[in-house]
Amino acid sequence: MILRRLSQSLKTQNWTAIWIEFFLLVAGVFLGIQVANWNQERQLDARRSAALSRLHAESEAAITYIESRIGRMAGEAELRTDALRRLSDNDWQNADPVKMAKALDSLQFAPAVSPPRAVYDELINTGLYSELGDPRMREAVSAYVAHIGWVERQIDYVRARIVARNDGRRFKGERPVFDPAAHRQTRRDYDFPALSADPEFVANAILNNETTIAQVEWTLDLLDKARAMCAEISRLDGQSCTPSKDTKP
Repeated sequence: MILRRLSQSLKTQNWTAIWIEFFLLVAGVFLGIQVANWNQERQLDARRSAALSRLHAESEAAITYIESRIGRMAGEAELRTDALRRLSDNDWQNADPVKMAKALDSLQFAPAVSPPRAVYDELINTGLYSELGDPRMREAVSAYVAHIGWVERQIDYVRARIVARNDGRRFKGERPVFDPAAHRQTRRDYDFPALSADPEFVANAILNNETTIAQVEWTLDLLDKARAMCAEISRLDGQSCTPSKDTKP
């Protein structure tokens, strides 16, 4: 309609009408673009809000996972201390063989640290992460993710050292036994006095215990960073950081 009137005004050289029609045409195009941009920004804001909410939930799940892992590892610390004291002193009187075996078993492993991070990885891959929150929040998230990588590298090193210390060795007081009820149908039987008499095994257990303590310390640092991340996300989305207590590592 406006274009037809503008064409007619040009034919009759009605310049006042021409300018009015031209202004209305430009204004209409401008308003149309603004409305489209506004709708697009509103949709993007909705995506950002949903993404931030999902990242918040993932940060809470990460805290739950890390707390559970620390609780499990630290909960065996007293047991390991008792076992190592008995091992060093060759004092097995009144010792619970099941608990002592559990303590020695726990020194053979360096479990992975794998808190949930699928939402973070998705946001990175889609490019939406750089548009979330503010630099302060993104710095907290990045510090947490970077520390996961650091802990993983430390655990890889610990595993390599455990393998190097045990590769091809069979201590006289330790032997694998088939047990259908055990994890992977294998358990270790220990002759505790024989192990105490083996200085190489004692030294090996002490070194493994040192790395186990280090793993707890590294994971505690990771927990601090996870809590800082969750607090920063909470600052922006207004939701409290309330991790559950149900998830197991």
